[in-house]
Amino acid sequence: MKILVAGGTGLVGTELLKLLAQRSKIHVTALVRQIPVSGFSSDQIVFRVFDYDCEEDFQKLAQEKFDAVFCCLGTTRKKAGSDKEFAKVDFEYPRRLLAAVAPSYPIFCAVSSVGADKPRGLYLSTKAAMEKTIMSSGLRYVIIRPSLLLGQRQEFRFGEWIAGNLFSRLRPVLENFSEQKIAEFMPVYASEVARAMVTYALDRPPQEGGVVIFGRALFWDDEPT
Repeated sequence: MKILVAGGTGLVGTELLKLLAQRSKIHVTALVRQIPVSGFSSDQIVFRVFDYDCEEDFQKLAQEKFDAVFCCLGTTRKKAGSDKEFAKVDFEYPRRLLAAVAPSYPIFCAVSSVGADKPRGLYLSTKAAMEKTIMSSGLRYVIIRPSLLLGQRQEFRFGEWIAGNLFSRLRPVLENFSEQKIAEFMPVYASEVARAMVTYALDRPPQEGGVVIFGRALFWDDEPT
């Protein structure tokens, strides 16, 4: 099985590659802006320097065949520097990636955000536009909608640090609630998001159309929505 991962050095992408490295009979191409200093030792994962602003790189990608594509691309408005640059990373790059791989008809799995079904503001509107593009592509798809992402980031985010500490204390209590709306907005670890991507895209892929995964399905083995 040939797998493509976009955003393999990000918070979710890193966890995703860790899981894929444990699987057999797969070959993973991870698109990166630069080769990681400490890469994975697995022979199944190959890092490829890729310029998302280069049309030639996308054209080369379109000549290959992939069975599954994982899109973990994403940034923040603050980090991007402007609305335009943010939208480019969170919408334009995934759109171009989708168009490039579509001819080989892979299953396409992407990380979105809780609230993308009822978008308000730049962030959610951009995620909603990405989801709409994926859903109308004709490919089988898996869209993951996490709430606040937790994990070991390269940069320190005070708000996420506070949320992570609070969440670790409250989670045993929250897990007793069956209400989907509560679980939908619970912070989720990047490792759990990565596990859901692998589960619903590789182990339990949709036979046609697609699924949107959020809430309890990210934490527990519930059926997809």
